[in-house]
Amino acid sequence: MQDISVLRTFQKELNLADDQLKQLQKTYFTGGLSFVDAFEDIGITDENRVLKVLADHLKLPLLGREDYPEKPVLLEGVSMFFLRKHAVLPIQVEAGRVRVVVNSPLDIPLLNILGDYFEGMEISLCLGQKEEIRTAIDRLYGTAAREAEALSRGEEGSVIHGDAFEEDLEHLKGLAQEAPIVRLVNVLISRALDMRASDIHFEPFERSFQVRARVDGVLFELDEPPKTMQPAIVSRLKLMANLNIAERRLPQDGKIKLRFGNREVDIRVSTVPTIYGESVVLRLLAQESVEYNLNTLGMEPRQYEFIESLIERPYGMILVTGPTGSGKTTTLYGVLKRLNKVSRKILTVEDPVEYQINGINQIQVKPQIDLTFANALRSLVRQDPDVLLIGEIRDKETADIAIESALTGHLVLSTLHTNDAPGAITRLRDIGIESFLMADSLLAIVAQRLVRLLCPSCKEPYEAREADYARLRDLIQDLPETVTLYHNRGCEKCGHTGFRGREAIFEVLPVGDAVRSAIVAGKSAGTISQVAFQEGYRPLLYHGYSKALAGQTTLSEVLRVTSLSLAS
Repeated sequence: MQDISVLRTFQKELNLADDQLKQLQKTYFTGGLSFVDAFEDIGITDENRVLKVLADHLKLPLLGREDYPEKPVLLEGVSMFFLRKHAVLPIQVEAGRVRVVVNSPLDIPLLNILGDYFEGMEISLCLGQKEEIRTAIDRLYGTAAREAEALSRGEEGSVIHGDAFEEDLEHLKGLAQEAPIVRLVNVLISRALDMRASDIHFEPFERSFQVRARVDGVLFELDEPPKTMQPAIVSRLKLMANLNIAERRLPQDGKIKLRFGNREVDIRVSTVPTIYGESVVLRLLAQESVEYNLNTLGMEPRQYEFIESLIERPYGMILVTGPTGSGKTTTLYGVLKRLNKVSRKILTVEDPVEYQINGINQIQVKPQIDLTFANALRSLVRQDPDVLLIGEIRDKETADIAIESALTGHLVLSTLHTNDAPGAITRLRDIGIESFLMADSLLAIVAQRLVRLLCPSCKEPYEAREADYARLRDLIQDLPETVTLYHNRGCEKCGHTGFRGREAIFEVLPVGDAVRSAIVAGKSAGTISQVAFQEGYRPLLYHGYSKALAGQTTLSEVLRVTSLSLAS
């Protein structure tokens, strides 16, 4: 066995006496200790010396503190608490290969877990001192894991018992304001900001309490505090947002304003009750990091020129479609910024108002006092606006007022949740809008998605495979004989994901004479799409493929975000 072979090597290299060897075998094989801890148990405390012998025997590199990376690897489904407990840290992920530093290279169950997680990848092991690994984890991922570990042991006077929280609100409020909980929550938020996260999800399950962050539209594990900490963490978040910690049966919404160093961040807080406790989602809104410029959203030149000319029209309606989180609000704010002049009166009705824009009158919908989209719009059209932005058309009443406004001298901007631009026609018909009203009021329909951009520092070119080439040729006819595409490789600058930042892909459906006639004739979305194609309309995939060919993103990323439109 490898373990016995290692023990014999150690006996020779460290001059172990026979009784020490027997004690080591007993401690290691039956005591449940790690290899390094087993040596400490027999009085050999020089961990670096032990690891050097082990590294030579196993032919593995031994890392020093200077060898650890400056930026973390973003990992899905991995608890930072688990990494710290077992002193294991992935430090580099490349295409088909991962480099992991461990303290116990002979821990077969741990290696099996790593093998299952990085299935299909070649795992390259390195050795490192336990505390140096844990220090690197704290530096790279914040001290959340350490705070969780301390709290789970009941340090700093905070002995945590889950049942007590549900019965004693004052005790719960006190724990939520104690230093360890406060630090832990602050560390999680700060870490998410460092990762450029847009959201933090605190999710209760039967036997765990999971914290995940959404980075460039994809969720990554941020931490997994002990389940017993769940009520105190949730209560801390609710206290920060001035919510009622005693109310656990109904959803609540609130806001937090925090400063981390030189960064100010507005946080929108949403809580909902689940069967295992309250789920909390924080939306991180860093206004200074958002640019509302149409020319930086990712449109093709011809799309940008068309939209720019269209928004100068005095009346009509422009719809932006796509699922939640596809960047519709950012696009509309880009339009508003371009239109925002002293000569124009601009009013918006939003739910919620995410960002305030100077010079624009913004109204927050409040259904609890019957201030709905429809009710607000009835009053707004009497405010003599030039431009109206309606956050979302949800029902016939709102759609009727929007179309009436577009027909009576207002430029109306709004959103719909549909998979593609032609689908917006079907959606408006479904809620009861007459075809001739749509034809007369609509100027254009824009559909969009957000794709992750390849990291410019590490993207790798490859020649398109036959299946890739065939897929591209379905939409792009004038392809060269050989096509170069790009892989996401991963490096320190992008958190070893291969992606950094996002950009939108668009399809723009102009409502010209031919499309207008098809709408009045009651044609289907498919037929309208074919008619519009003759007038220059191209679907989302076309723009996505163009970005893949330009080396901005990957083909698989384009297909991932357009899968809904492919299925429709």
